[in-house]
Amino acid sequence: MVGIGVIGTGYWGKNHVRNWKELLSEGVIDELVLCDMDKNRVKELADENISYTTNYKDLLDNNSIDAIDIVTPSKTHFLLGKEALIAGKDVFIEKPMTIGMKKSEKLIDLTEKNDSILMVGHIFRYHSGIEEVKKRIDRGEFGKIYYMATNRMAFSSPRRDMGVMYALGIHEIDLYCYLMDVKYPKKITVSFSSFLQPDVEEIASICMKFDNNVSGYAFESWISPFHTKIRDFILVGSKRSIKIDYLKPQELLLFDGTITSYQYKDRISFDITDEGITKISIPYKEPLNEELKHFISCIKSRKQPLTDMYAGKRAVEMIEKCLNQGHFP
Repeated sequence: MVGIGVIGTGYWGKNHVRNWKELLSEGVIDELVLCDMDKNRVKELADENISYTTNYKDLLDNNSIDAIDIVTPSKTHFLLGKEALIAGKDVFIEKPMTIGMKKSEKLIDLTEKNDSILMVGHIFRYHSGIEEVKKRIDRGEFGKIYYMATNRMAFSSPRRDMGVMYALGIHEIDLYCYLMDVKYPKKITVSFSSFLQPDVEEIASICMKFDNNVSGYAFESWISPFHTKIRDFILVGSKRSIKIDYLKPQELLLFDGTITSYQYKDRISFDITDEGITKISIPYKEPLNEELKHFISCIKSRKQPLTDMYAGKRAVEMIEKCLNQGHFP
């Protein structure tokens, strides 16, 4: 028996609620209670089988609620996470885990003390395309990996509570380390700019360096007027390369081609092979649904999640140092 309490039913919280409802109907969870300060909003999402409250402490005092799902503004993550852990609940916190590494460390200390589960919502690790890329990396299909690159661009209202580093760049900060199977890169350099609000960056360019001369690049922007929305990822290797369009999650593009260099007399020459692009169809699994099911599995097994609190803390640490110093470490 697993009961879930959701705190926050706003823009992204509604998606959590939709998936929790599915898992409730499938018997994956046994109870669902919603909480939001906006009574009208949370009432619309509740039904005869799902109760609601406007006071999050009602969830903490409810003995039938085993775990709390926190989908609130990032500045509230620490307080709500701390109180949920003190109440003896397992906790899922949307990314970023906290604003500031010290607060993440305090949540880790509390989680370890209580022997609780604390999972962080780094959703792209649960994307079926990324899962496929990870399998192919582990099999060595790409040969020597040269670089990874991501574009997250749109023309939309910037957030007021955080810039693109915490809102978008944290995805690549976490994901590239995961794909390279390391806790930290060797180095991160970042350049960012604020045009519309002081001290809230609307664009950022990130470069991460890993062992074996592997690089990871990312461009994050809320003010790209020629792009309705772009969300893509490519990985380039010595044997083959792959592309994910996150907006077309059932399709991957695999490029079989190479560029090799050799010494010819007194200069470097190149051979190029191009065997074309192959479309790969993969079953679509909603990443958020997979993520929440994984959380339930961890609650039952008491095993550390794929995106555990330590990964969440490291991502916050790297973002914080990038914003404060422009490089890591």
